[in-house]
Amino acid sequence: MAINEFEFVQLPAIAEIYDFAYESLQRLPESFRAHLKNFVIDVKNFAEKEVLEELLMKDRYDLLGLYRGVPLPLKKKTKHKKLDVIYLYRCPLIRHAAENHEDVKSLVHHVLINEIAHHFGCTAHEMSWMQQYSKFSNND
Repeated sequence: MAINEFEFVQLPAIAEIYDFAYESLQRLPESFRAHLKNFVIDVKNFAEKEVLEELLMKDRYDLLGLYRGVPLPLKKKTKHKKLDVIYLYRCPLIRHAAENHEDVKSLVHHVLINEIAHHFGCTAHEMSWMQQYSKFSNND
């Protein structure tokens, strides 16, 4: 490629990240989806400065996703009525995928499953099981 030539790469827009996330949700077993009723997915380009400070993160590209809410096992013991939110951060997801030669769609799936596992109060072993049984590939 000559110096004056540019390779244009189509980066997923925020709306496409939402599409990837909701497609991933549809891949979950119905028994899991039934517990995601008071649940919202919010896609932003980056986490807010206050969130990064709270999590002691200095690089805004380090946070790919975040669960905010009360895990299901604790909800039965509290009168929590607010919606739970999973935040997906578009620019860090794109950068991470590029640096690791991953597909953004697959990475969104992976991060979403991890954040949903926090919603369920899952252990590391349970999170691994969820990842294994909700695989997402480009061939689907």
